[in-house]
Amino acid sequence: MTQEATNSVFNTAAQGGVAATALAFFHSTMTNMIPYAIVAVPLIVLDLLWGIRAAKYRKERVTFSRAFRRTMSKTFDYLCWILIASGIALAFDTKWLEYGILGLVIFNEITSIVSNYFETKGIQISFVAIYRWLFKKAAEKHGFDVSDEEAADIIKPKRDAKGRFIKKEE
Repeated sequence: MTQEATNSVFNTAAQGGVAATALAFFHSTMTNMIPYAIVAVPLIVLDLLWGIRAAKYRKERVTFSRAFRRTMSKTFDYLCWILIASGIALAFDTKWLEYGILGLVIFNEITSIVSNYFETKGIQISFVAIYRWLFKKAAEKHGFDVSDEEAADIIKPKRDAKGRFIKKEE
């Protein structure tokens, strides 16, 4: 066998090995992300439904094309986050990182759904205040002093420019 033929055989074998490894990694990543995709579908649908209701409550014009475009964008974003988190977890053998990344993504979606839901009821949710309150509760658990006044800042009814409560029109 000539040197050129030997090099060709080794190159082909190396390429086949790399392709097989990449395909196995991709297959493992895809299999790993199925549960997250199953969780993402109802979250996306709920966000679409409550987003439409919140937009109608705000008296915004709701079009099918805009709703479809935003939903497809959100679906693609979810797919990307799931692929990234699953790939990182598989590559570095760290399940906690996958749970952390996807937990933040799912939590963000749930806050969007909750915010849209309460907006249709005429209640404004301050998630910054919720995070601050949770942080202070955790600090209190470790011996730091926390006032109760900030808990009242979490859920508050919407007010107009003159400070009057806005009630949902029926």
